[in-house]
Amino acid sequence: MTALPTHIKRFCKGILRQYPLMKKELAALEEERKAVAEAVSTATWKEPARVKAIGDRTAAQAFKLLRLSEQWQQVHFYVKAVEDLLEYLDEEKKELVKLRFFNNYPPWKTAEELNMSESNVYRWQDEILTLLAHRLGL
Repeated sequence: MTALPTHIKRFCKGILRQYPLMKKELAALEEERKAVAEAVSTATWKEPARVKAIGDRTAAQAFKLLRLSEQWQQVHFYVKAVEDLLEYLDEEKKELVKLRFFNNYPPWKTAEELNMSESNVYRWQDEILTLLAHRLGL
């Protein structure tokens, strides 16, 4: 495996560290999206939608729904990438991701928790970051 450039490593580390927050954000966006979608009036075969002007309340809610959907898709892309990575990894490496990135343990503490050397933690971390970078298309 070729070594990742530093800026890509940092980006991937950031994605892994933000994953728990992004997961919560995704759930909140989904709820807000559903609430806005239910509030927007829709046309039926019997009754066409009546939108008077672009400043109409329904139009504003429709645009809000579009913005929420776009934001949801962006967050979902990163959440799905991390979930795909976690599905691919074996249990020990999953535990390393949880300790090192989700719980923000330093390398020495992670090594201590996993009963391995600190150099193994760094080696596995590099492998994990490379896999995530490839999954993200970097």
